[in-house]
Amino acid sequence: MWADTLFIVFISICTALFGEGLTWLLVYRTEKYQKLKAEVERQCKRLEKKKDAHGDSMDRQQKRKIEREEERLKNSNRDLSLVKMKSMFAIGFAFTALLSMFNSM
Repeated sequence: MWADTLFIVFISICTALFGEGLTWLLVYRTEKYQKLKAEVERQCKRLEKKKDAHGDSMDRQQKRKIEREEERLKNSNRDLSLVKMKSMFAIGFAFTALLSMFNSM
């Protein structure tokens, strides 16, 4: 019984490490992801500065500029999610294959 429990824990740890490694390989180390992440961080800082600088006393033009910045940020976040999605498909396929392999054991 203890052997089965330890085996299951070992398999869980190995699959978690495999999933993180696959994500790092397919997403986090890519240049496109790093550029998008830096762009999102830059846009967040710029948006926060604009909101802090104007506070509650904003006219229509300032509100439009802030809304445009928020829209750009939203688009960048969407692009970042799309880059991550290919990794999620690969991990899902790999985990399905692992599950079927361990089920046969």
